[in-house]
Amino acid sequence: MSMIMDGRSLRLLHAFLMFLQHLNPALGFISGVGDANDRCIERERQALLEFRKGLVDDYDMLSSWGSQDQKKNCCKWKGVHCSKHPGHVLELDLRGDSEKTQPLSGKLSSSLLELHHLSSLDLSYNDFNMSQIPEFLGSFNNLKHLYLLEAEFGGTIPYELGNLSHLESIDISANNFNNVANLQWLSHFEAYDWADIVNRLPYLTSLSLSSCDLPPIAPSTHTHFNYSKSLTIVALSDNHQNSSIFQWLLNFNTSLVEIDLSSNQLRGSIPDALGKMNSLESLNFDENQLEHSIPKSFGNICTLSSLSLSNNRLSGQLVEFINILSGCAKNSLEMLDLSLNQITGSLPNFSTFSSLKIIYDGTNNLTGTVPKGIGNLHQLEVFCVSNNSMHGVVTEVHLSNLSNLWSLDLSLNSLALQLNKEWVSPFQLRIIYLSSCKLGPRFPSWLQTQWNISILDISDTGISDKIPKWFMELPPTLQYLDVSSNQLEGQFSHILFPSKMTLLSIAANLFLGTISSVCKITGGVLNFLDLSGNLLSGEIPDCFMHWRKLVILDLSGNNFSGKIPTSLGSLSRLQILLKFVDLGNNGFSGQVPGWIGEGLPVLNILILSSNKLSGSIPFELCWLKYLRILDLSLNDISGNIPQCFNNFTAMAQKGDFYSGIIGSNYTDSYAYDYEGVEEYVDDATIVMKGRELEYRKYLGLLKIINLAHNNLTGKLPGEISSLLELVVLNISKNNLIGEIPQMIGQLKQLQSLDMSRNQFSNEIPSSMSRVIFSKRLGLVLHNLSGKIPSGTQLQSFDAADFTGNWALCGPPLPNKCPGEETPNQSDQPTDHDGNEDNEKDGDEFEKWFFAAAGFGFFIGFWGICGPLLFKSSWRGAFFLFLDNTKDWLYATKLAMCMKRLRWKFKNQG
Repeated sequence: MSMIMDGRSLRLLHAFLMFLQHLNPALGFISGVGDANDRCIERERQALLEFRKGLVDDYDMLSSWGSQDQKKNCCKWKGVHCSKHPGHVLELDLRGDSEKTQPLSGKLSSSLLELHHLSSLDLSYNDFNMSQIPEFLGSFNNLKHLYLLEAEFGGTIPYELGNLSHLESIDISANNFNNVANLQWLSHFEAYDWADIVNRLPYLTSLSLSSCDLPPIAPSTHTHFNYSKSLTIVALSDNHQNSSIFQWLLNFNTSLVEIDLSSNQLRGSIPDALGKMNSLESLNFDENQLEHSIPKSFGNICTLSSLSLSNNRLSGQLVEFINILSGCAKNSLEMLDLSLNQITGSLPNFSTFSSLKIIYDGTNNLTGTVPKGIGNLHQLEVFCVSNNSMHGVVTEVHLSNLSNLWSLDLSLNSLALQLNKEWVSPFQLRIIYLSSCKLGPRFPSWLQTQWNISILDISDTGISDKIPKWFMELPPTLQYLDVSSNQLEGQFSHILFPSKMTLLSIAANLFLGTISSVCKITGGVLNFLDLSGNLLSGEIPDCFMHWRKLVILDLSGNNFSGKIPTSLGSLSRLQILLKFVDLGNNGFSGQVPGWIGEGLPVLNILILSSNKLSGSIPFELCWLKYLRILDLSLNDISGNIPQCFNNFTAMAQKGDFYSGIIGSNYTDSYAYDYEGVEEYVDDATIVMKGRELEYRKYLGLLKIINLAHNNLTGKLPGEISSLLELVVLNISKNNLIGEIPQMIGQLKQLQSLDMSRNQFSNEIPSSMSRVIFSKRLGLVLHNLSGKIPSGTQLQSFDAADFTGNWALCGPPLPNKCPGEETPNQSDQPTDHDGNEDNEKDGDEFEKWFFAAAGFGFFIGFWGICGPLLFKSSWRGAFFLFLDNTKDWLYATKLAMCMKRLRWKFKNQG
């Protein structure tokens, strides 16, 4: 669509894309705001009240609007700023809190048009439910600043916004518009693509179109126009830009101050020509596919204060990167982020970088020790070298001069902190990640002085001690606490938890008593609760109504008793979030709650094994269409297996290899809206005779139903044959009768089938011969009869696998079927599917499996699961290995890996 535009409209378009990301509109452009003596215009006050009627204000953001003491003077209302005289509303700042859910929602009333002098409108971080931006916003003749960042708008951007003739800045990032990509909603003329339009705007100062689905820039747009000399900010993160954009950026090399191209598709080397941008202060190329090192020219950018290259494919020695930046850039550089790359070598001495405040070198291949010279960086605020291969000791010498330090991350290394018991730190840390470092055996006393902590992770640090009394009353600022995998002792009920915790994990310790104190976490932001593997007891308190953002709940491996509290499934927010429930290995009694199926519709994993549950399996469980693992084993459940198990549609669909459980096909707007969590990675622990194997991200491949060791009766429903991706089915040690479903051979992915110790009768279905099971098939102690179907694998099982079925005949059993002649030795069945190779591969796999497991997660997992994907014989051998360990799936445990907080210099203030 094209329109004829006059000179006035052209000037409008020049100003239209003056994006100022996260700008506080109160700075610099309002001549004054109302004081106590200014009274607003009555017509405008009534317009605001009418506007409020259309909004839903769950958090009382607008409680001051129309309150008794301020009823007449709207200039005192929150978010309303007026001119001094005669009190016209100039600014309406209703920006929500991005950490809360839906601060404001509802509809925008056109009554705002009565605010004729309105120059700034900010509705960012609210939730307008995918509604379209109202066309009437294009009628504000004096509007200069419009901010709709992450406000859940959708549809098309109205062309009426082109009528905002005085507009200077606008930010519409991170919404769900469907006509942003080519900017045709802005343009009144034909253009190649979005860059073509931008090139025609010589007065543009700030371009901010993050998360707007912008396609790669067209090469033809590089040479046709006179480029703006005033463009200072280009923020195009989370789009589809490739390396072609570099050449376009070089046209603005004398003016650009900030470039943000994070989360795009940049590849290859960083161009050396970017070092000619002599005004550049901030460069962010995070989360791309850039390779090699950084250009030597970067050391000559004397204005460079922030360089962020995290999560790329950069390689080389760290000391080489530091040497490159040792030109005049060393005097200005304040933030350096090289994390999540392939950088090697030891940590160099940064002592010449006098301005350095933030260092991120985590998740590389760094070795060596932490140099003592790090203590000379007196400005240092953030220090992160996590997830490397560093070793050695960190003492007071490293830390005593770092008085500005507020974030310390040494986790996932082989470092030991040896700090004097009487040492008093010069800093107040807010973020502490020391997981897998050596802190114990005593509880670190220096933590007693850190009363501003918001994140504390001292998991797996070798502490074997009682929780000290001073730690029982946790700082009110604490939001994230992980002390798991230690040997901590104490009464859990004595710990006083802050109300606004988001994560609490005390798993794998020796805590005792009840957990009633956890109900004091009432801030509504708890999303992860793991109390598993302790000595906790009593009933589960019925306080789940406090935890509207809960995603992970693991209470397994304790001594809890009583019934499962009903509040677990009574919350609307909880219903769309909670995906993993493990209450296994406790002493819960009563029936399996039917409300689980009604109240937790997106549940992926349900583990209630090893309890004292009774009654029948409620049919409501069949409503859990996203369920991938159902474990009700080792209980006293009776009755029939529901015929509606075919409703477990996730077990009929191929697993999402990359997304795993949390990244399933089901999406909702709240799935990643839990406070402090930017990335969610799921783990699973499969316990086999004392050996633990850890998986990450790939639990989605496992589709499991385990109903073993109960008192189930009736037939095995034929509907279960529709779960085509089922990998494990265990219904052993029940009282099931009747025939094995004829269509069970449809389960081609089935690797482990245990139906032993039931009372199945008649023949084994011929379709089972088409399924490549693991080598041990559980058909012991039934009333099966007839000939064992001939196939590629059934004849390779041991006769012991069919023990107790006296009327069965044919190989591998010694008794011949009626009418069969004794075959010659040369006529014995052969394995046409390479079972001999499978057996050899099984031995090879088992030896190699344990060797690989010792090299850590990355090597271990890919060493195991990579071949399993591509080599069928090894895949069979793997499940043979699992099957040969009786009841191989004892428990599954999902955990969370928190992406480390990345502090951006531009947000420091």
